[in-house]
Amino acid sequence: MKISCFFVLLGMLFISACQDPVEMESKKALAAYQAGDYEEAIKLNNKVLELDSTGITSITTYYNLSVIFREQQKWKEAESPLLKILEIDKAEVNANSDLGEVYLKMDSIDKAVEYLSASLGLEGKNPLVHANLAMSFQKKGLLEKAVTHANFSLTFDSVNIEALSVLAIVSESQGLIKKAIDYHEKVIALDSNYSETYPVLSNLYGSEGNAKKAIFYGKKALRLFPDDINMLNNMGFIYLELLDYPNALIYFDQVISKDPDFAYAYNNKAAVLMKQGEYDLAMSAIEKSLSLDADNAYAYRNLAVCMAEKGNRSACCLAIESAEVAKFRFRLKDEIGKLKKTCCQ
Repeated sequence: MKISCFFVLLGMLFISACQDPVEMESKKALAAYQAGDYEEAIKLNNKVLELDSTGITSITTYYNLSVIFREQQKWKEAESPLLKILEIDKAEVNANSDLGEVYLKMDSIDKAVEYLSASLGLEGKNPLVHANLAMSFQKKGLLEKAVTHANFSLTFDSVNIEALSVLAIVSESQGLIKKAIDYHEKVIALDSNYSETYPVLSNLYGSEGNAKKAIFYGKKALRLFPDDINMLNNMGFIYLELLDYPNALIYFDQVISKDPDFAYAYNNKAAVLMKQGEYDLAMSAIEKSLSLDADNAYAYRNLAVCMAEKGNRSACCLAIESAEVAKFRFRLKDEIGKLKKTCCQ
Protein backbone atom coordinates (compact mmCIF):
# COMPACT_ATOMS: atom_id res chain seq x y z
CA MET A 1 0.00 0.00 0.00
CA LYS A 2 2.81 2.38 0.88
CA ILE A 3 4.68 1.45 -2.34
CA SER A 4 1.62 2.14 -4.54
CA CYS A 5 1.04 5.48 -2.83
CA PHE A 6 4.68 6.33 -3.38
CA PHE A 7 4.41 5.62 -7.12
CA VAL A 8 1.18 7.66 -7.42
CA LEU A 9 2.92 10.57 -5.73
CA LEU A 10 6.01 10.09 -7.90
CA GLY A 11 3.81 10.02 -11.02
CA MET A 12 2.07 13.26 -10.03
CA LEU A 13 5.42 14.93 -9.44
CA PHE A 14 6.64 13.67 -12.83
CA ILE A 15 3.55 15.08 -14.64
CA SER A 16 3.89 18.39 -12.84
CA ALA A 17 7.58 18.60 -13.64
CA CYS A 18 6.98 17.82 -17.32
CA GLN A 19 4.11 20.30 -17.82
CA ASP A 20 5.10 23.02 -20.28
CA PRO A 21 5.54 26.34 -18.39
CA VAL A 22 4.45 28.28 -21.52
CA GLU A 23 1.22 26.29 -21.60
CA MET A 24 0.68 26.79 -17.86
CA GLU A 25 1.08 30.58 -18.08
CA SER A 26 -1.09 30.71 -21.22
CA LYS A 27 -3.91 28.94 -19.36
CA LYS A 28 -3.59 31.38 -16.46
CA ALA A 29 -3.68 34.31 -18.89
CA LEU A 30 -6.81 32.94 -20.55
CA ALA A 31 -8.51 32.46 -17.18
CA ALA A 32 -7.68 36.03 -16.17
CA TYR A 33 -9.07 37.35 -19.47
CA GLN A 34 -12.27 35.34 -19.09
CA ALA A 35 -12.64 36.69 -15.55
CA GLY A 36 -12.38 40.23 -16.91
CA ASP A 37 -9.09 40.92 -15.14
CA TYR A 38 -7.39 42.57 -18.11
CA GLU A 39 -4.43 43.88 -16.14
CA GLU A 40 -3.54 40.39 -14.90
CA ALA A 41 -4.17 38.90 -18.35
CA ILE A 42 -1.76 41.39 -19.93
CA LYS A 43 0.87 40.66 -17.30
CA LEU A 44 0.55 36.88 -17.78
CA ASN A 45 0.61 37.11 -21.58
CA ASN A 46 3.79 39.17 -21.37
CA LYS A 47 5.24 36.49 -19.09
CA VAL A 48 4.43 33.91 -21.78
CA LEU A 49 6.32 36.06 -24.31
CA GLU A 50 9.34 36.19 -21.99
CA LEU A 51 9.36 32.39 -22.17
CA ASP A 52 8.64 32.19 -25.90
CA SER A 53 8.75 35.39 -27.97
CA THR A 54 9.27 33.98 -31.47
CA GLY A 55 7.67 30.53 -31.59
CA ILE A 56 4.25 29.41 -32.77
CA THR A 57 2.73 30.06 -29.34
CA SER A 58 3.86 33.67 -29.50
CA ILE A 59 1.54 34.46 -32.43
CA THR A 60 -1.44 33.40 -30.32
CA THR A 61 -0.11 35.37 -27.35
CA TYR A 62 0.44 38.55 -29.35
CA TYR A 63 -3.03 38.13 -30.78
CA ASN A 64 -4.49 37.69 -27.27
CA LEU A 65 -2.83 40.94 -26.20
CA SER A 66 -4.23 42.78 -29.22
CA VAL A 67 -7.74 41.52 -28.41
CA ILE A 68 -7.50 42.79 -24.83
CA PHE A 69 -6.31 46.23 -25.96
CA ARG A 70 -8.92 46.47 -28.73
CA GLU A 71 -11.72 45.58 -26.31
CA GLN A 72 -10.56 48.51 -24.18
CA GLN A 73 -10.30 50.72 -27.29
CA LYS A 74 -6.61 51.22 -26.60
CA TRP A 75 -5.71 51.36 -30.27
CA LYS A 76 -2.07 52.44 -29.93
CA GLU A 77 -1.38 49.60 -27.50
CA ALA A 78 -3.12 47.14 -29.85
CA GLU A 79 -0.86 48.16 -32.74
CA SER A 80 2.40 46.76 -31.33
CA PRO A 81 1.42 43.07 -30.83
CA LEU A 82 -0.17 42.94 -34.30
CA LEU A 83 3.02 44.28 -35.87
CA LYS A 84 4.97 41.61 -33.93
CA ILE A 85 2.77 38.91 -35.49
CA LEU A 86 3.48 40.23 -38.97
CA GLU A 87 7.22 40.22 -38.23
CA ILE A 88 6.85 36.47 -37.64
CA ASP A 89 4.38 35.82 -40.48
CA LYS A 90 3.60 38.56 -43.04
CA ALA A 91 0.82 36.42 -44.51
CA GLU A 92 -1.19 36.22 -41.27
CA VAL A 93 -4.63 37.26 -42.54
CA ASN A 94 -6.24 38.25 -39.24
CA ALA A 95 -3.26 40.32 -38.14
CA ASN A 96 -3.40 42.31 -41.39
CA SER A 97 -7.15 42.89 -41.18
CA ASP A 98 -7.11 43.72 -37.46
CA LEU A 99 -4.15 46.07 -37.85
CA GLY A 100 -5.99 47.80 -40.69
CA GLU A 101 -9.00 48.26 -38.42
CA VAL A 102 -6.80 49.59 -35.61
CA TYR A 103 -5.28 52.17 -37.97
CA LEU A 104 -8.79 53.12 -39.11
CA LYS A 105 -9.74 53.75 -35.47
CA MET A 106 -6.57 55.83 -35.06
CA ASP A 107 -7.42 57.84 -38.21
CA SER A 108 -4.21 56.65 -39.87
CA ILE A 109 -6.17 56.09 -43.05
CA ASP A 110 -3.31 55.40 -45.48
CA LYS A 111 -1.95 52.69 -43.18
CA ALA A 112 -5.47 51.31 -42.75
CA VAL A 113 -5.85 50.97 -46.51
CA GLU A 114 -2.40 49.33 -46.78
CA TYR A 115 -3.09 46.54 -44.28
CA LEU A 116 -6.75 46.02 -45.18
CA SER A 117 -5.76 45.67 -48.84
CA ALA A 118 -3.05 43.19 -47.84
CA SER A 119 -5.66 41.17 -45.98
CA LEU A 120 -7.96 41.14 -49.01
CA GLY A 121 -5.04 39.96 -51.14
CA LEU A 122 -4.80 36.94 -48.86
CA GLU A 123 -8.54 36.36 -48.42
CA GLY A 124 -10.81 38.37 -50.73
CA LYS A 125 -14.28 37.60 -49.38
CA ASN A 126 -14.18 38.99 -45.86
CA PRO A 127 -17.19 41.36 -45.52
CA LEU A 128 -15.74 43.15 -42.48
CA VAL A 129 -12.51 43.96 -44.33
CA HIS A 130 -14.49 45.29 -47.30
CA ALA A 131 -16.59 47.40 -44.91
CA ASN A 132 -13.48 48.80 -43.19
CA LEU A 133 -11.96 49.61 -46.57
CA ALA A 134 -15.21 51.32 -47.54
CA MET A 135 -14.98 53.48 -44.40
CA SER A 136 -11.32 54.22 -45.10
CA PHE A 137 -11.97 55.34 -48.68
CA GLN A 138 -14.97 57.39 -47.54
CA LYS A 139 -12.72 59.22 -45.06
CA LYS A 140 -10.20 59.83 -47.87
CA GLY A 141 -12.96 61.27 -50.05
CA LEU A 142 -12.63 58.45 -52.59
CA LEU A 143 -16.38 57.88 -52.73
CA GLU A 144 -16.49 55.59 -55.75
CA LYS A 145 -14.08 53.15 -54.10
CA ALA A 146 -15.99 53.47 -50.83
CA VAL A 147 -19.26 52.49 -52.53
CA THR A 148 -17.59 49.60 -54.37
CA HIS A 149 -16.24 48.05 -51.18
CA ALA A 150 -19.45 48.72 -49.25
CA ASN A 151 -21.43 46.88 -51.93
CA PHE A 152 -18.89 44.02 -51.92
CA SER A 153 -19.35 43.76 -48.16
CA LEU A 154 -23.14 43.58 -48.54
CA THR A 155 -22.76 40.88 -51.23
CA PHE A 156 -21.14 38.63 -48.62
CA ASP A 157 -23.10 39.98 -45.63
CA SER A 158 -26.36 41.73 -46.51
CA VAL A 159 -26.81 43.07 -42.96
CA ASN A 160 -23.37 44.58 -42.47
CA ILE A 161 -24.09 47.78 -40.53
CA GLU A 162 -20.75 49.46 -41.26
CA ALA A 163 -21.23 49.03 -45.02
CA LEU A 164 -24.77 50.40 -44.85
CA SER A 165 -23.53 53.37 -42.83
CA VAL A 166 -20.90 54.18 -45.46
CA LEU A 167 -23.54 54.11 -48.20
CA ALA A 168 -25.71 56.42 -46.06
CA ILE A 169 -22.85 58.90 -45.57
CA VAL A 170 -21.93 58.87 -49.26
CA SER A 171 -25.57 59.33 -50.28
CA GLU A 172 -25.91 62.30 -47.96
CA SER A 173 -22.71 63.89 -49.30
CA GLN A 174 -24.15 63.58 -52.81
CA GLY A 175 -27.38 65.29 -51.77
CA LEU A 176 -29.39 62.07 -51.99
CA ILE A 177 -31.23 62.67 -48.71
CA LYS A 178 -34.04 60.13 -49.21
CA LYS A 179 -31.51 57.43 -50.09
CA ALA A 180 -29.38 58.33 -47.06
CA ILE A 181 -32.45 58.12 -44.81
CA ASP A 182 -33.29 54.70 -46.24
CA TYR A 183 -29.81 53.33 -45.46
CA HIS A 184 -29.86 54.80 -41.94
CA GLU A 185 -33.31 53.32 -41.31
CA LYS A 186 -31.96 49.92 -42.34
CA VAL A 187 -29.14 50.33 -39.82
CA ILE A 188 -31.62 51.15 -37.03
CA ALA A 189 -33.82 48.19 -38.02
CA LEU A 190 -30.81 45.89 -37.66
CA ASP A 191 -29.53 47.42 -34.42
CA SER A 192 -31.68 49.86 -32.46
CA ASN A 193 -28.67 50.55 -30.21
CA TYR A 194 -26.63 52.00 -33.09
CA SER A 195 -26.88 55.34 -31.33
CA GLU A 196 -24.79 57.51 -33.65
CA THR A 197 -27.49 57.17 -36.30
CA TYR A 198 -30.21 58.94 -34.28
CA PRO A 199 -28.85 62.51 -34.49
CA VAL A 200 -28.02 62.01 -38.17
CA LEU A 201 -31.56 60.82 -38.94
CA SER A 202 -32.99 63.74 -37.01
CA ASN A 203 -30.96 66.18 -39.12
CA LEU A 204 -31.83 64.41 -42.39
CA TYR A 205 -35.55 64.39 -41.65
CA GLY A 206 -35.25 68.05 -40.68
CA SER A 207 -33.69 68.76 -44.10
CA GLU A 208 -36.61 66.93 -45.70
CA GLY A 209 -39.08 69.07 -43.79
CA ASN A 210 -40.38 66.09 -41.84
CA ALA A 211 -40.50 67.75 -38.42
CA LYS A 212 -42.33 64.87 -36.76
CA LYS A 213 -39.61 62.35 -37.59
CA ALA A 214 -36.87 64.91 -36.90
CA ILE A 215 -38.21 65.46 -33.38
CA PHE A 216 -38.74 61.71 -32.83
CA TYR A 217 -35.10 60.86 -33.61
CA GLY A 218 -33.81 64.01 -31.94
CA LYS A 219 -35.43 63.01 -28.66
CA LYS A 220 -34.03 59.49 -29.01
CA ALA A 221 -30.57 60.96 -29.53
CA LEU A 222 -30.88 63.25 -26.50
CA ARG A 223 -31.99 60.37 -24.26
CA LEU A 224 -28.65 58.75 -25.09
CA PHE A 225 -26.58 61.95 -25.29
CA PRO A 226 -28.32 64.57 -23.09
CA ASP A 227 -25.33 66.93 -23.27
CA ASP A 228 -24.99 66.88 -27.06
CA ILE A 229 -24.86 70.64 -27.74
CA ASN A 230 -25.30 70.32 -31.50
CA MET A 231 -28.35 68.08 -31.12
CA LEU A 232 -29.94 70.47 -28.62
CA ASN A 233 -29.26 73.34 -31.01
CA ASN A 234 -30.77 71.39 -33.93
CA MET A 235 -33.90 70.64 -31.90
CA GLY A 236 -34.26 74.37 -31.25
CA PHE A 237 -34.13 74.97 -35.01
CA ILE A 238 -36.78 72.32 -35.67
CA TYR A 239 -39.19 73.95 -33.24
CA LEU A 240 -38.33 77.39 -34.64
CA GLU A 241 -39.32 76.19 -38.12
CA LEU A 242 -42.56 74.83 -36.63
CA LEU A 243 -43.20 78.30 -35.14
CA ASP A 244 -43.22 76.63 -31.72
CA TYR A 245 -41.28 79.45 -30.07
CA PRO A 246 -41.56 78.33 -26.42
CA ASN A 247 -39.99 74.94 -27.19
CA ALA A 248 -37.38 76.53 -29.44
CA LEU A 249 -36.33 78.81 -26.57
CA ILE A 250 -36.19 75.87 -24.16
CA TYR A 251 -33.62 74.10 -26.34
CA PHE A 252 -31.52 77.19 -27.12
CA ASP A 253 -31.47 78.03 -23.40
CA GLN A 254 -30.32 74.49 -22.64
CA VAL A 255 -27.42 74.94 -25.06
CA ILE A 256 -26.44 78.21 -23.37
CA SER A 257 -26.67 76.69 -19.89
CA LYS A 258 -24.43 73.78 -20.90
CA ASP A 259 -22.00 75.87 -22.93
CA PRO A 260 -22.12 79.64 -22.18
CA ASP A 261 -19.54 80.23 -24.95
CA PHE A 262 -21.62 78.69 -27.74
CA ALA A 263 -22.00 81.88 -29.80
CA TYR A 264 -24.56 80.58 -32.29
CA ALA A 265 -27.03 79.65 -29.55
CA TYR A 266 -27.38 83.30 -28.51
CA ASN A 267 -28.04 84.36 -32.09
CA ASN A 268 -30.52 81.50 -32.53
CA LYS A 269 -32.29 82.61 -29.37
CA ALA A 270 -32.36 86.14 -30.78
CA ALA A 271 -34.09 84.81 -33.92
CA VAL A 272 -36.90 83.41 -31.73
CA LEU A 273 -37.20 86.63 -29.72
CA MET A 274 -37.44 88.62 -32.95
CA LYS A 275 -40.30 86.40 -34.12
CA GLN A 276 -42.02 87.27 -30.85
CA GLY A 277 -41.41 90.99 -31.38
CA GLU A 278 -39.04 91.27 -28.40
CA TYR A 279 -36.35 93.29 -30.20
CA ASP A 280 -34.57 94.70 -27.14
CA LEU A 281 -34.07 91.21 -25.69
CA ALA A 282 -33.05 89.97 -29.13
CA MET A 283 -30.39 92.69 -29.48
CA SER A 284 -28.97 91.76 -26.08
CA ALA A 285 -28.63 88.13 -27.23
CA ILE A 286 -27.08 89.20 -30.56
CA GLU A 287 -24.53 91.40 -28.80
CA LYS A 288 -23.54 88.45 -26.61
CA SER A 289 -23.23 86.25 -29.71
CA LEU A 290 -21.01 88.81 -31.46
CA SER A 291 -18.86 89.24 -28.35
CA LEU A 292 -18.05 85.53 -28.64
CA ASP A 293 -17.78 85.40 -32.43
CA ALA A 294 -17.56 88.72 -34.30
CA ASP A 295 -17.49 87.04 -37.73
CA ASN A 296 -21.05 85.78 -38.27
CA ALA A 297 -23.18 87.29 -41.01
CA TYR A 298 -26.34 85.80 -39.50
CA ALA A 299 -25.84 87.74 -36.27
CA TYR A 300 -25.26 91.01 -38.16
CA ARG A 301 -28.32 90.30 -40.31
CA ASN A 302 -30.42 89.84 -37.17
CA LEU A 303 -28.96 93.01 -35.68
CA ALA A 304 -29.83 94.92 -38.87
CA VAL A 305 -33.41 93.66 -38.70
CA CYS A 306 -33.71 94.74 -35.05
CA MET A 307 -32.33 98.19 -35.84
CA ALA A 308 -34.67 98.55 -38.83
CA GLU A 309 -37.64 97.62 -36.63
CA LYS A 310 -36.57 100.24 -34.07
CA GLY A 311 -36.23 102.86 -36.84
CA ASN A 312 -32.46 103.26 -36.49
CA ARG A 313 -31.49 103.23 -40.19
CA SER A 314 -27.84 104.25 -39.69
CA ALA A 315 -27.20 101.44 -37.17
CA CYS A 316 -29.05 99.06 -39.50
CA CYS A 317 -26.79 100.08 -42.38
CA LEU A 318 -23.62 99.59 -40.27
CA ALA A 319 -24.79 96.08 -39.33
CA ILE A 320 -25.40 95.27 -43.00
CA GLU A 321 -21.88 96.44 -43.91
CA SER A 322 -20.49 94.08 -41.27
CA ALA A 323 -22.69 91.24 -42.58
CA GLU A 324 -21.35 91.74 -46.10
CA VAL A 325 -17.78 90.86 -45.04
CA ALA A 326 -18.52 88.21 -42.39
CA LYS A 327 -18.50 84.45 -42.93
CA PHE A 328 -21.60 82.75 -44.43
CA ARG A 329 -22.48 86.05 -46.15
CA PHE A 330 -23.08 84.39 -49.54
CA ARG A 331 -25.98 82.38 -48.16
CA LEU A 332 -27.64 85.65 -47.14
CA LYS A 333 -26.73 87.64 -50.26
CA ASP A 334 -30.28 88.31 -51.48
CA GLU A 335 -31.67 89.05 -48.01
CA ILE A 336 -28.80 91.41 -47.18
CA GLY A 337 -29.34 93.16 -50.51
CA LYS A 338 -33.01 93.83 -49.70
CA LEU A 339 -32.12 95.12 -46.22
CA LYS A 340 -29.50 97.39 -47.72
CA LYS A 341 -32.08 99.01 -49.98
CA THR A 342 -34.27 99.63 -46.92
CA CYS A 343 -31.63 101.02 -44.56
CA CYS A 344 -28.77 102.40 -46.61
CA GLN A 345 -30.49 104.53 -49.25
